[in-house]
Amino acid sequence: MSNFDKIEVWGYKTYRPFRIYWMLHEYSLLYKSFKIGSRTGETKTKSYLKMNPKGKIPVFKHNNQIITESVAAVKYISNSFKKPNHFFIPSTAKEKARLDEWCFFSIMELDCLAIYTLRRHESIENNGLSNIYGDAPNAVKTARNHFDRMISACDKNFPEHGWLLGNKISIADIIFASCLMHCDTFNIKIQSKKVFNYFERITNRKAYFEAKKDCFEK
Repeated sequence: MSNFDKIEVWGYKTYRPFRIYWMLHEYSLLYKSFKIGSRTGETKTKSYLKMNPKGKIPVFKHNNQIITESVAAVKYISNSFKKPNHFFIPSTAKEKARLDEWCFFSIMELDCLAIYTLRRHESIENNGLSNIYGDAPNAVKTARNHFDRMISACDKNFPEHGWLLGNKISIADIIFASCLMHCDTFNIKIQSKKVFNYFERITNRKAYFEAKKDCFEK
């Protein structure tokens, strides 16, 4: 990282900006954070909408480059800065496909089809936003069942040691583990012992701990 690099992260208190915080800590990069939240009006200002017309968090800025999707930001960091020795970057078509498979699985099957529904329609008591988006008990039940089924489906070929793609952590781990964080949020028990042990290992990483503190504390 040169003396002229300027990195900013806009957004906090949710797992999507957390992915960026975590990646920055894995790469030991300095950054400035702007602790703005969802549904506070802070993402609807003219200055913010100029950065992200969608009016959502996060926003990642590197000098004049602006990225408004967390997975794209994480991939950008991996490709733009010197790779730490402990971090895995795929080089072959097979390795890249395996990384993409885990990332797409996490975003589509876990994030979009399950977590998104739970966040919107679970009760306030269960850390949801049903007071804003309405009750949808059948959708919540389906989302919980889908999450359980997808995690259980991982069990057969899931690594018993190390990380998803071997002995070094990768983007795939950051995306997958950020989705598993919602097991605590929505009181979901991880049925797979392999996945449970993996989550225990990864949440003990120094970079995870430091990023979580930065992202979820004002």
